[in-house]
Amino acid sequence: MRRIGYVIPLLIGVISFTFVLVSLAPGDIVTATIGDYPASEEYLAERRAELGLDQPLVVQYVNYVLNALQGDLGYSFANRQEVLPLVVNHLGATMILVVAATLLSIVIGLPLGLWAATTRRRAVDNAVNLSTLVAFSIPAFWLALMAVLVFAINLALLPAHGMTTIGFVGTPIQQFGDLVSHLILPAAVLAVPETALMIRMTRASANEVLNSGYVLTAVSKGLARGRIIRRHVVRNSLLPVATVMGYTFGTMVGGSVLVEKIFGWPGMGSLLYDSVQRRDTSVVLGVVVIVAVVTLVVNVVTDVVYGVIDPKVREATAL
Repeated sequence: MRRIGYVIPLLIGVISFTFVLVSLAPGDIVTATIGDYPASEEYLAERRAELGLDQPLVVQYVNYVLNALQGDLGYSFANRQEVLPLVVNHLGATMILVVAATLLSIVIGLPLGLWAATTRRRAVDNAVNLSTLVAFSIPAFWLALMAVLVFAINLALLPAHGMTTIGFVGTPIQQFGDLVSHLILPAAVLAVPETALMIRMTRASANEVLNSGYVLTAVSKGLARGRIIRRHVVRNSLLPVATVMGYTFGTMVGGSVLVEKIFGWPGMGSLLYDSVQRRDTSVVLGVVVIVAVVTLVVNVVTDVVYGVIDPKVREATAL
């Protein structure tokens, strides 16, 4: 419960930091909406007054924070609708992408990390370490472009734009298959660095367990290596990984902007990118607030689950 009390102060901090950055950016929604159309200074001043942009920055900030805490994230004049429902409408697509990427990183990262830690072949361990280092080093936008070039254009194996095929009509199973085919490339690209992190964390955690006293005692007593790994190493090495899963989920929500834009995925990342181009500050702030809320909630849930799994953590947090 003590962790939940940190959510609102952290959220206000995120809003404050983002508000300052957005305010320092050149231009505003008025000039961005008008574009090259000639307009008088009187008209621009009138429009800014309607949006409250003529007020002191401190007043704008206080009004925004108070309204945001009540669920009012403002109005998007570029999209002609309230910000909150606009962002929520794009949240579902982002969550589908992030959940798929998270599951992919778990399915691949956990077994490879355990394998690298428990194998007796040093070549395998070195190969896994090198692979994760390369995965960390590749920029997401470059990997996304290469995935489109290879799998969508050259090989024509998978679609590379959108969430579904435009005009496609089929059974629910066929529609689900169409969604999955569009999901594979962006989810795989988004999962690459997180999978590398999962491998490294699992490997480090498993190595720590393998070198612990109770495992060495079990080995000295002649217990089979496979049984030791299944009963002790796997279970105990997954405890720190639970924390990493919450962290990676949050980073993927915030890091999906370029991936969504390149693949035309209609999520919050694409909305944020377009809103920055339009100087639609209300939507930019709204997306940041929702991402912050999702990330904080996921981390709180992760802490609670971690405490349930590990009694020592639960006892420490209760003090």
